Amino acid sequence: MQIDTIRTRIIKVASKLVKSGRSLYFKLASSFVYQEFFWKVLQRVQKLKFN
Repeated sequence: MQIDTIRTRIIKVASKLVKSGRSLYFKLASSFVYQEFFWKVLQRVQKLKFN
């Protein structure tokens, strides 16, 4: 994929960050067609180790 495609699919996302007690929830729009792709990329980013 090209970076513009990734940016369009991942960064330009209709979403909402909701705080409930001590937890934060990231809610994607139900009409977002790349939800599965988004969550896979997020899991991979979380596994990265930054030193």
